[in-house]
Amino acid sequence: MTSPAAEAFYAARDLRTAQLGGQAGALSRPVHLIVGQDAAASRAGQVAVIAAANMLARVHRELHFAVPAVPALARGLAQADDLPSLVRETALAINPFLMLTVTSTAPAAGNAGSVAAAIGLEVPDGLDLYAGWAGGWGEISDRRLPAIRAEDGLIGAATASSLLAGGIFRACHGSSAASGRINLAERASGAAAGTTTVTGPIDVGDTLVVGAGAVTQALLYWAREIGVRGSWTVADGDTCKIHNTNRCMGMTAGHAGWPQGVPGGPEALKADVAASLIGATPFPHWYDQWADSEVSRPDLVLPLANERAVRTLVAGRGEPILLHATTSPNWSAQLHRHVADRDDCPACRLPSGSEPAFTCATGPARPEQPTSSDAALPFVSAMAGLQLAVALLQLPGPGSLLEEPVNHWQLDLTLPAAPWLTSRHLPGSCVHVLTPATRARIYAAQPRRWDHCGPAS
Repeated sequence: MTSPAAEAFYAARDLRTAQLGGQAGALSRPVHLIVGQDAAASRAGQVAVIAAANMLARVHRELHFAVPAVPALARGLAQADDLPSLVRETALAINPFLMLTVTSTAPAAGNAGSVAAAIGLEVPDGLDLYAGWAGGWGEISDRRLPAIRAEDGLIGAATASSLLAGGIFRACHGSSAASGRINLAERASGAAAGTTTVTGPIDVGDTLVVGAGAVTQALLYWAREIGVRGSWTVADGDTCKIHNTNRCMGMTAGHAGWPQGVPGGPEALKADVAASLIGATPFPHWYDQWADSEVSRPDLVLPLANERAVRTLVAGRGEPILLHATTSPNWSAQLHRHVADRDDCPACRLPSGSEPAFTCATGPARPEQPTSSDAALPFVSAMAGLQLAVALLQLPGPGSLLEEPVNHWQLDLTLPAAPWLTSRHLPGSCVHVLTPATRARIYAAQPRRWDHCGPAS
């Protein structure tokens, strides 16, 4: 039986999860995650394990991990020298009321009422889900996977962990286990997904990130593992709320004013929390305030907020390239590209107050709370941020998404037979973007790294 404090915590923390179909009974089912010795021995494997623990702790209430006792090679949201301790401390920082065990012994298969999953090859048979990767592809299956290739497999491992967290959520709610293989570098799935991958660091120059919500935190969480060059700034004027912790990968209960599970503590600034993931500079104010104080153009702007007319304001900057990622209530993680004169602008594609909607919805937002447009599940935000991280890795070289004819990629994490939906949005009679002549004057006065990619003459 949960304590009154735990009940109060879950009522506040799980507000957005409930909007998307999360049910308390399903989220209270025991979840077992078994880590193979092979996965624990590689850094990529540990990234998958810690990220899975991070996402699972944001929605589930009872977690049991079987983790080999090996030195920590990845990073969590706490300090620890070994992998089991890192799993434990990260999960409890996110959910101090979590029913948690971390052992080195795998449970017997088929525990009544539980969901059992594994990362790696050296794991038991008969589990509900298995996760693995090879190079850039990540995969989950209801059958033991044939191979894992750890070398240069960080992107594949991160993809696998996000798919696994989504698969466990679905299994806890009674859905049949989904299987699927995704390669974000190739933007391919199933048998068409190869092992092509990308490696860090992310090197796109001085970067402004507008917004420090779930997609930003996912982007910077993965970027911390991938590596980052250049000076980054994160602008957001909001503070951390407890309901944000259901989906923000860098945020703990303490950040949201619940240290050690006690409410009433100070709420951290979102910009501070997100920036700390990669050592960026926080700007704990709104974008329009940053624009008023701007002294030089950044090389790249990532508009990852949707309030205070951010998309309209950023579209009016005249930037040659804008990249961003979004989520929808329908388990869709989306990547967007906007190249000047070739694509539409962010404000035209996603007008203020709009939400993408698709017929594959499995947990629509509650109609009695229609203003909660920020509802998302952790693995959807994680995948959106990872898509953007991969796009940034590809930006400087061959295979860049700048070369692709489409400019909008949607990944359905319910993993249907064809999980990718791509589209091309053409520029129309947009009133937001600057004329080519005006952009040319801006580029000449303050030239930046990607100006050559956006026609301006």
